Amino acid sequence: MDYLAHYEKSPNLHSQGLHAHDYFEFYVHINGGRQYCVDDTVFELKPAQMIVIPPLHMHGLVCGDRDLVDYERCYLYITPEILKKCGFNKIDLCSFFENSCSNKKFTCQLSDDEALSIIQILKNIEQRKDQKNDEETILEDFSQILNVLKIARKICSENVKTIILNNAGNGMYKILHYIDLHFTEDISINILCNLFNMSQSSLSHEFRKYSNKSVYEYILYKRIIKAKELLITDSSLTQIALDCGFNDYSNFLRVFKKFSGCSPKEYKNKVLLR
Repeated sequence: MDYLAHYEKSPNLHSQGLHAHDYFEFYVHINGGRQYCVDDTVFELKPAQMIVIPPLHMHGLVCGDRDLVDYERCYLYITPEILKKCGFNKIDLCSFFENSCSNKKFTCQLSDDEALSIIQILKNIEQRKDQKNDEETILEDFSQILNVLKIARKICSENVKTIILNNAGNGMYKILHYIDLHFTEDISINILCNLFNMSQSSLSHEFRKYSNKSVYEYILYKRIIKAKELLITDSSLTQIALDCGFNDYSNFLRVFKKFSGCSPKEYKNKVLLR
């Protein structure tokens, strides 16, 4: 996949959980969402809000105990390789959006006109998805993707210093933040319960409500994300396993395959071929 556009309005939706992927996501919240989580930060969603999520950042919708009604959103997935090409060797768009998302500044507010423009563009690209091998379609898609990136770059430039995120659910923010700092260490749910003065049942319930994952699954997910970052370095696979909190390579290999669908070596080779 080089890029993918999607628009959807869901009459009823429950949390699909936190996740991460190897490409950039430009997400536009239209209506119906309540909270969104990126890494260890949970914040309120507003209409016409854009969230820029670089590769390998945990993120996802937070629904809580109630399903969302008429949740409307659209998004563009684009690989770092294609995003680099969109800069025509003049603008480093990957670095720009990664830097704009530093210090937890993932989100910016679109005007109504900008939001409507992006929504229509992404709908158009999605409608042409079965014609991606057609040269005319490719040119049209890229011209419209450039328009989305132009708006996103403009808005991020204007807002990056003024965005204030609201850490909704402060107790869960503290837990997510602690895990993000210590996920390569020996963390158990009992340790977290003692640290945050919560019962195991309460912490497990609240954590799954936010992430749709157990604490253990979340920690493993974070370790695999870290491993993917280290796989582009010269570190050995055994050293990467240890650096990410795994006691031995065989356990690391099993978990990596489960979460990524391929072995660490296969993933490394795929990334190097890009």
